[in-house]
Amino acid sequence: MGSSFFIVKVFIVEVFIVEVFIGANFYGGMFMEKMEELVMELIRFLQKWGLWKDTTILVKGNRYAYVDDANKVYVGLPCVEFEENIKPEDYTKGITEERDCDGNPIWKSFSNPEHILDMVYEGPLYMLLSYDTYETKKSEISKEAWKEIFEHTDIFENYLYEKYECIDASDLLENIMEDKFDNPDYSLWDPLVFDTWEEYQKFVNGEAYESGEEKLTPAYQRYGTYEEYLSDMETTISLGIEDIRPIWEEMVKDAETEFIRECQEDADVISIPEIEGYIKSQFIEIFDRFGLWYDFGFSWSLTCYKK
Repeated sequence: MGSSFFIVKVFIVEVFIVEVFIGANFYGGMFMEKMEELVMELIRFLQKWGLWKDTTILVKGNRYAYVDDANKVYVGLPCVEFEENIKPEDYTKGITEERDCDGNPIWKSFSNPEHILDMVYEGPLYMLLSYDTYETKKSEISKEAWKEIFEHTDIFENYLYEKYECIDASDLLENIMEDKFDNPDYSLWDPLVFDTWEEYQKFVNGEAYESGEEKLTPAYQRYGTYEEYLSDMETTISLGIEDIRPIWEEMVKDAETEFIRECQEDADVISIPEIEGYIKSQFIEIFDRFGLWYDFGFSWSLTCYKK
């Protein structure tokens, strides 16, 4: 009986020592190293999606905050102000509906007392987490994020149609055929009636041609002889989807570059409801990977707990 009690006692002591060791690592150097890694990943994620504005992250006395100055750089990340030896409560406290005996509002912090990681936010991240609304300036969205937006919405598809009046290689081939064979600018040149291409265009387009408006169709071109014209028409007839696909791929690449460039120069706010759930799920997954989950304090703050 005595020996059994001794074994149980030793086992309890060993478990206690292991827990203390794990706790020391979680809240010691290993913890801070992992938390720094988490903070960097969060900032990169928020900057990628244009959500970093007016956001502050607090970890064990360190403060990482948005600043409207691209020259303020922390570990290679722009617009980040770093400060040490701060009190998280100074940032996470807010006014509640409660009143003290004198009728004054009571300030509280709903953060985890361990302050593993806290966040406060007022900008586009607030709109996303509080109202499920993804709104941010076009110029704040990264090229990488735009490509994911293209995959999950019809924004780029609509842009392609506005630009080219087609959305894929099959559409482009159909447009080319219509332009050549259903368009009077091309399909009615009879060399017995019109000696030259210019005479034919003057007949078809009248004043538009006379005024020097030569690009009368998306694929307008000149022909020196009827043989050139006939050869081009025969080449068009033989076109297949495999001939058009490389052309279409280049057109898509050019349109994507142009779209993103235009957005990078556009400070207007854009709302994209189709992508909200996708962004929020990625945000949650970041905490998951570090063994944490978060809960909201006020509508403008969140606090983390160990799983």
